[in-house]
Amino acid sequence: MRIGFYAPMKPPDHPSPSGDRTLARLLMEAMTLAGHEVRVMSNFRSLDIEGEFDLQENLKAQGGKEAERILKGLKSSATEGIDLWFTYHLFHKAPDWLGPEISKTLGIPYVVAEASYAPRQKRGPWRAGLVQVETALKSAAGVISLNPRDLDCIQPFLDANARQASILPFTRRRSPSGQTRNESKQQLSQSLGTDAQVPWLISIAMMRKGDKERSYQLLAAALAKLTDLHWRLIVIGDGDAGDSVKNAFAPLGEDRVYPVGVLEPAVTEQYLDASELFAWPAINEAFGMAMLEAHRHGLPVVAGYTEGTATIVEDQTTGFLTEPENVSAFAKAVRRLIEDRGLRDMLGKNAQEKFLANHTLAHGSRTLDVFLRSLT
Repeated sequence: MRIGFYAPMKPPDHPSPSGDRTLARLLMEAMTLAGHEVRVMSNFRSLDIEGEFDLQENLKAQGGKEAERILKGLKSSATEGIDLWFTYHLFHKAPDWLGPEISKTLGIPYVVAEASYAPRQKRGPWRAGLVQVETALKSAAGVISLNPRDLDCIQPFLDANARQASILPFTRRRSPSGQTRNESKQQLSQSLGTDAQVPWLISIAMMRKGDKERSYQLLAAALAKLTDLHWRLIVIGDGDAGDSVKNAFAPLGEDRVYPVGVLEPAVTEQYLDASELFAWPAINEAFGMAMLEAHRHGLPVVAGYTEGTATIVEDQTTGFLTEPENVSAFAKAVRRLIEDRGLRDMLGKNAQEKFLANHTLAHGSRTLDVFLRSLT
């Protein structure tokens, strides 16, 4: 099948790393693995962060012109057509101005993955985007959900014949590093200049203002309750809230917290190999690709509960899910795993087994392939 892929929030080749970009690439890879021909149809971003009406109207107009350009190209003899349009991540701040019109004109199925709907925006600054989300959902032949939280809110807008599927987040398997965790830790501890004998915690997230910044602040507040224990925290990430995050961790001391910035995936994997516990409050998080990668490396995860994080972390089995934004509960869960190596190792083993059984690229590819073929 020839599939036209589009991500209105952030195209797969965007230079800024994020979980959103990662999952867009993984979806394309999964469809390719299943034998489909996948082509990115446009790099047009419909994203409006601030909720500016004039900007949204301008984006709508640009989207209309982009749709015309794509249709003209698809109808020309020089361009091979597509059998299905696939839009990833649809919400009011980044609506799809391309897919519904193009799919309707070409008479092909329109598929949406990870769509959400926020009724409170009916009178809010993103109401134009919300209306377009409604339009997209009404025209969808298929809807794929990766976050259970979004299922109920989109139901009223789906056609009676629209097919739905829930797919667990997935990522690539990894090749064994050939080193034990202790060996990886010894190697990195030399470059960091820190102690390899104490438990290493790790957090991976961009330092953006809003929920990411609040998660970092909560993490710092929770760790401040654990200064009677020996531990080190590796922080991978950067962004416009970097100074705020640095200030939040400052009271803990430079001998405990090691920010290493944004790293290439291979280097990030080295740090995951060397760490013993992934800790992230995950305030309002959809699911968190970094948590999935932590499980892939055999790390237990302590995270704040959301319906999305619960698709990855099985509470009491592969880690702990604490009450959202509860500093004391989060600190208590981290303390328990720092102090109990046996429990830490057991949950880490369970985490890796869960990943291999349910969250590999091959597993996601098979599930996605069966669903897409059912639409044509």
